[in-house]
Amino acid sequence: MDWSGKVHGSTSAQGFSTPSPDGSRYLRSTDRIMVEDWRGHTLGALDADPSSYGLGTWADDGQHFCGIVIPRGSGPDAGTASLWIGAPGEPGRIVAAVGKPGSEPGVAACSIKNNRAIVASGLFPHWPPGGTRYLITADIQLVNLTTGAIEFERAYPLGNLGGQAETGTRGDWVLIAASPDGRYVAENNVFNGTAVIREVPSGKAAATLHGSVRGFSWDGSMVVLGTGGARFAEVQVTTWSDQKVVWHGPGVAQTMLARPNSKDILMGVNSPSGDSSSLIAVDGDGHSHVLGYASVSWPCPCPIGL
Repeated sequence: MDWSGKVHGSTSAQGFSTPSPDGSRYLRSTDRIMVEDWRGHTLGALDADPSSYGLGTWADDGQHFCGIVIPRGSGPDAGTASLWIGAPGEPGRIVAAVGKPGSEPGVAACSIKNNRAIVASGLFPHWPPGGTRYLITADIQLVNLTTGAIEFERAYPLGNLGGQAETGTRGDWVLIAASPDGRYVAENNVFNGTAVIREVPSGKAAATLHGSVRGFSWDGSMVVLGTGGARFAEVQVTTWSDQKVVWHGPGVAQTMLARPNSKDILMGVNSPSGDSSSLIAVDGDGHSHVLGYASVSWPCPCPIGL
């Protein structure tokens, strides 16, 4: 489907995963991780073992893939994972050891242009103890793709993770979203309905927004922001630096897709009542149109990032 909503073709869903940002290619995981184009033609294999592969994302050049590899016999939260980068038909390479014991790392952003990747490690605690499970971010690492150096690292307070036998106060839990160019992260507070936009690697807090950031536009200047709740839920497309709302509408944005080299954004929006959903495209000037009513396989490591 293109950005006007016109359907150009289809492909088998067997083993289908992780489209590139421009929709031109995707992974097909069988006994090997193959890369195919949107017509289903094979472009080559990724030089990675599917049994050791963790959550990843395409780089901003649309050619390379950044993922997590885990040694055989080790779990994803064992603290033994590494950041890996490769392209179809080319040798891949290990960039750096990432993550820490107790949480599962995934690649939230990978930028060839800026020579960096953001790795976010997440876990699923309960609150109250034994109650609702929340996806939260334990820490993030900014990795130099050339040297493997960790150029920025930030851990988030976890507090009581809600195990049945644990005591103590609830943590000030955060779930991050990262800009495609790896320059910004949005730290969404799980409980108080605010988000801090933070520059990396400086670590400077650049803005505080009222709402939850679902994701950034391609250049990182705009965000999709969820505000309110229940029948008052609203989706906004906002320039975060001056908090100017360029588009808004009722509903809940489940996730979003940034169009490469553009300010256009595609969102999957559920109605406030939750009984319908739609795909809405919004450009940088706030003009919008509905592409259709369908689900989309989003090019993001959604269990960790968004």
